[in-house]
Amino acid sequence: MVDKGHPYLSWLCLAALASLSLHLTLMQSRSPLLNLAATAADRKGMARSALGFAAGERPSVGRAGSSSLGLRRSLIRGIAGVVGSMGAGAAFAATSNAIDMTANPRTYLLQEPNKAAIKRSDPSKGEKYDLIKGLQFPDKTPFIPSDFKRMDESPDSMFYLEPRFVTHIDDKAIEAVSKYYAAEFPTGKPSDTVILDLCSSWISHYPKDFKPAKAIGLGMNGAELKENKQLTSYIVQDLNRESKLPFEDNTFDYVTNVVSVDYLSQPVEVFKEINRVLKPGGRLINSFSNRCFPTKAIDLWLQTPDWVHLLIVAQYFKAAGFDTPSAYDITLLEGNDPMYVVEASKKK
Repeated sequence: MVDKGHPYLSWLCLAALASLSLHLTLMQSRSPLLNLAATAADRKGMARSALGFAAGERPSVGRAGSSSLGLRRSLIRGIAGVVGSMGAGAAFAATSNAIDMTANPRTYLLQEPNKAAIKRSDPSKGEKYDLIKGLQFPDKTPFIPSDFKRMDESPDSMFYLEPRFVTHIDDKAIEAVSKYYAAEFPTGKPSDTVILDLCSSWISHYPKDFKPAKAIGLGMNGAELKENKQLTSYIVQDLNRESKLPFEDNTFDYVTNVVSVDYLSQPVEVFKEINRVLKPGGRLINSFSNRCFPTKAIDLWLQTPDWVHLLIVAQYFKAAGFDTPSAYDITLLEGNDPMYVVEASKKK
C-alpha cells in the first residue's frame, strides 16, 4: 500500500507554496533540466525523472519552453543570492563555464548537468553513470541556517508517534532500490556484513537473498521497526534531537538511508557520525525520490528541484569528510516515481 498522504513533490509544493510563497517553483515545475515531478495528467504512461534523458531511453517529462527554464534558473539564482543573469549555469562537464564560488559559496547550487551526459543507471547490468562527475565543491559551506528550517518544528517523536505500515514510494521505485542493493551487497549466502539502516521503518528494501551477520535499524517508531523482518535488532532515536549514533567507531560495512535525507535538520552532523561508525572503505548509500511529508522536509529541499537535491546531498558528504560522492538515476523505465542514489565511501 502506497501512502496516499505522501504526495508527489508537485502536489507537495502546492501546500508548501501557500506557506512559503514559492510560486515560481510551481510555475517552473516542468522545465527540461530542473523540473519537479509532472502533474497528474502528465504522469500517465511515463516515468518521472526530473533530470532529462538521452533520446530513446525514456519519454521526457519536460514540456515547458526556454521561458520556464529561465524562471527555474531565476528561482535558483534567488536562493543562491545571485543578482542578474548567469547564462545557462555552469555545466560542470565544461570547465570553461566554471563558477567562482570564492565570494559566494552558495553559487554551488547553480551548477547544472551536461544534458548529453545524463543517463539512467542499471547496476544489475553493470551500467552506472555518475551524474555529478566533475562537480565543483565550494571551500566553505553553501548552506545558511534557514535552509534547515521546517514548517513543523514540533518534536518529530510526536509526528511519528503512530505507526504507518505503508510504503512511501511505489512498487517500481522499491524494486529499483532493491536491485541497486543487490548489485552492491554480497548476496546468495550468509556473509559477515554488518549494516545499519538509518531512518528505518517496517521494511528496509534489502534483497531477499542478502544475509548479513547484523542488520541494525535506527528509526522513529518502535512498532514499525519491530515488524521489520530484515533487521536483527533496532534502536529508536530522533536524529534531529540527538545526532550522535550509539555505535563504536568503524562498526559498519554499509549504512543505508531511503527517502529520509530530506528530513534531517542537522544533516552534516549526522553524516559525520555515519562516517565515524563506518569501517574504512565502508559506504553510505542515500536514495530518494520526489515524495516527502512537506511539513517535515527542510526548507531548501522544498524550494529546489530534484537536480539540486543531488547537489545538496553531495555537499553533505563532502562536508562530513567522505571520499568523492557519486550520484545515479536508478529509476526503472516502467516506473512511476523517480529514484536517485547519492553515495560515497569512508576514506581508507
